[in-house]
Amino acid sequence: MKLIYYFKKFINIYSRRLWSPLNKLLLNLNGVKVGKGLSVRGMIYIFRHQAESRVKIGDNVSINSGAKTNPIGFGDRMRIQMVDSGILEIGSGCKISNAAITCANSVKLCDNVMLGAGVKIYDTDFHPLSYEDRIKPYSPDIPVKTAPIVIGEGAFIGAGSIILKGVTVGMHSIIGAGSVVTKDVPDYEIWGGNPAKFIRKTSDSEK
Repeated sequence: MKLIYYFKKFINIYSRRLWSPLNKLLLNLNGVKVGKGLSVRGMIYIFRHQAESRVKIGDNVSINSGAKTNPIGFGDRMRIQMVDSGILEIGSGCKISNAAITCANSVKLCDNVMLGAGVKIYDTDFHPLSYEDRIKPYSPDIPVKTAPIVIGEGAFIGAGSIILKGVTVGMHSIIGAGSVVTKDVPDYEIWGGNPAKFIRKTSDSEK
């Protein structure tokens, strides 16, 4: 049993050393500014619809991107989709597991943010809310609502949660697994549910 344990540990370390430089090359080819110390297991999916979009990744970011990298049942890969002139910033020390981010406006993950498996962050409605516009053939002239998203320093977003457009999650706050966040969450608070609601203050709120 110990032999199997150490073999798996070796594979885990080796996979990061293999995948990390490949992902950094892929990101660079897609015009992404990548800081030092990027650590990735699996291959990130990134798609940029327009050259005007921008992505910046800070130092010492750790990413899982694969069904076997975090087999708890939420998400199968790290996916980044950049639309129009969207700006995505991933701060230093962030830890992300099989999340999906679509950015048409602005998404900012401050330093030390943790995104649990299968978290989805959408700063756009994707489609018009008007029925008349929605049934028309696609056109960039048809209005689609977007609004910036900010995830504050040290916040933790639980597995399977969805963060919708215009939301700010405060620093050190926690979003319970499977929540849908539709409005701002203050600093040092725990929210959960659909739609997410206040549960209580975090344990470090009075420090």
